Amino acid sequence: MLGILAVLATVVAGCSQPAASSPDGATADASSGQGSLPLPFAFGTAIAGFQVDMGCPTLPAAYCEDANSDWYQYITTNRLIKNPLLFESGNPPSSGPGFYELYQDDIARAGGSAAGQLGSKVFRLSIEWSRIFPTSTVGVTSFSDLHALADPTALAFYHSVFDALRSRGMRPSVTINHYTLPLWIHDGNMCNQNFDSCVAAQKAGWADPDRTRIVGEFGKYAGFVGKEFGGEVDEWATLNEPFSAVVVSGYLVASPARSSPPGLSGPWMNVTAAKTATLAMIEGHAAAYDALKANDLVDADGDGTAARVGIVYAFTQIDPLTSDARDAKAALDADYFFHDMMLDGIAFGQVDANWDADHTDPMSRPIRADLAHRLDWLGVNYYFEFKAQSTLVTGLPFISPDIDFNMLQSFNTEDPSGLYNVLMRAGRFGVPLTVTETGYVQDDAHKAAAWTVATVHATQQAI
Repeated sequence: MLGILAVLATVVAGCSQPAASSPDGATADASSGQGSLPLPFAFGTAIAGFQVDMGCPTLPAAYCEDANSDWYQYITTNRLIKNPLLFESGNPPSSGPGFYELYQDDIARAGGSAAGQLGSKVFRLSIEWSRIFPTSTVGVTSFSDLHALADPTALAFYHSVFDALRSRGMRPSVTINHYTLPLWIHDGNMCNQNFDSCVAAQKAGWADPDRTRIVGEFGKYAGFVGKEFGGEVDEWATLNEPFSAVVVSGYLVASPARSSPPGLSGPWMNVTAAKTATLAMIEGHAAAYDALKANDLVDADGDGTAARVGIVYAFTQIDPLTSDARDAKAALDADYFFHDMMLDGIAFGQVDANWDADHTDPMSRPIRADLAHRLDWLGVNYYFEFKAQSTLVTGLPFISPDIDFNMLQSFNTEDPSGLYNVLMRAGRFGVPLTVTETGYVQDDAHKAAAWTVATVHATQQAI
């Protein structure tokens, strides 16, 4: 069974202008991946390696489980999973859906056109850094030496997955870092216990004050997978939800609802580490972009481009709680904090490293040429809407006092109309958009079907 499903739709326009009206209840033929929606729209399926690989039904757990990542450590360390501030309950790796063993069946189900199958034309997945390189690559530079260091079983697995996708007529869209880091570069348990000791051991991951270490290793890893799999993959995402899932949930407000290693929060939040991690991931994206462009030189799908490199970001529809002008400003401030503060650095090279720039004045953030113009497409993940209220004095001590908001009333996307607004806003980054993830928790099949149609319609309106 596939772990995470998503409607995946390529939005060819920049979404900078309102779309022409479209018929209510947009239809689409899953078997063709097209229907009434304009090319190159395609339905797709999305998974993340760490979330679906483990839990193999017959193969040994040691074969399927990747014990070399910070996330594996995070969910198997009793001291952490028994902390009620971080986890609601512990879910062992063995509870996963076992994609590492069942991928042929899952891919057939995703790409098949028979009843009960999804008819996907795109399959989004991640390559696990810690599976490819379970031991350190520091000091190793050449492709041949890296290949000798890479785990051959992992390489064979991913090649086999890509072969299975192509045999089913599906295009792979590959995220090279969907949260997890190798333990040799990030020890989340150590960083949770004593961050200074973690830094001294050079295992602070994205939050390492010496950003060149992880940025360099991440770029090297990206270049390796680009060269190794470039004949099978043309579409790459460097990172998934870097700000909301890694920075905020790892260093500022980790909670049972969402926490990430190292799980620092409340009195233990580390604002300096959060700012460092944000800047490191902006720089890491640029390094990975350059490395993928330099090493993936094979046009696998024949469209004339060997590598299209983007990033996947979590977007939220944020509205003022009331009509009060202060709440309107709070919504704008929250939009900047959650969306533009990081994405402006990724898309334009405008870096707000200290989180104190005047976001109403774009010229207050100088452009770093080594970061700008390194974004071919942008993935939009959309799950939540929020209401913002002014606090008069911000309750978030880690940002500028000029930024004033309090997030209230979060709710799931039962009404997908917010997706249209999110897509239109994301058009400001000036690149093609893809709805890489969206979802709605619903057990009623009829309500789920209605939600899916409404979601496709919202996407159609933004094209």
